[in-house]
Amino acid sequence: MSEPSTRELLSFALELADAADALTLGAFRGGAAVRRKPDGTLVTEADEAAERELRTRIARRFPDHAVLGEEEGLGGAPEAPARWILDPIDGTHSFARGVPVWGTLIACERGGAMELGVASAPALGGRWWAGRGLGAYRSRSFEGRGAARGGERIGVSAVDRLEDAQVIFGSYRLAMRAWEGRAPLLLEASWRQRGYGDFWGHLLVAEGSAELMLDPAIAAWDIAALVPILEEAGGRLSDVDGRADLGIGHAISSNGALHEAALRVLRGEERPPRRPADLGATP
Repeated sequence: MSEPSTRELLSFALELADAADALTLGAFRGGAAVRRKPDGTLVTEADEAAERELRTRIARRFPDHAVLGEEEGLGGAPEAPARWILDPIDGTHSFARGVPVWGTLIACERGGAMELGVASAPALGGRWWAGRGLGAYRSRSFEGRGAARGGERIGVSAVDRLEDAQVIFGSYRLAMRAWEGRAPLLLEASWRQRGYGDFWGHLLVAEGSAELMLDPAIAAWDIAALVPILEEAGGRLSDVDGRADLGIGHAISSNGALHEAALRVLRGEERPPRRPADLGATP
């Protein structure tokens, strides 16, 4: 049996997102049980139910594929022709507190590269997806979803000066501590700063609404789906040393034009230009 094309895998990934949305959105603000994991982070019944459902559907359609998920770890043979990487709810803490900034992240890795990514955020009414060589897309409506059923192509901004850039960051506390305290230099030199955490900050970069996202603590399932979306949109994601594999522990995403400059600041190799005083403070 021949391996499916990127389009076929992407179409299936969008079906998986439909299934996840039906579970997660129904449980949002519905009093789902929450407990604390050994690492101190929260998990809800919806996280676990969504991952079980996605694993079941993947096993049914592609029984020889491996699956890596946040809640159940790795399953499948090491020599599997493809590996699905799942974050059933990225932004569980927001989900648990009734904040709509959360979503399901679905990626498929093949041949050592991320083949596709889907990020579905039903409480925000948005979905983003990409396949290698197919472009990156966004849907603001959940009517007629899917790469073959509509969607607006997205791309990063052309902003190439830090003083004109909107910079997004995740946890304020962790961002201020990360990169040996150099993140404030980047934020102070930028045009505007906002704390839109988790997957959404990276997707704002991909769709051209921001230029940089600083994510100080990540795992593989946090970024696997975002990498192809960002790259197909013309952007870039890496750690401070320029590495872009799934083993990095933090991530900086950008529109590409500002990436190397941002990394140099975070590595302490140069100081960003001072923001001109006549530009004033941007609220």
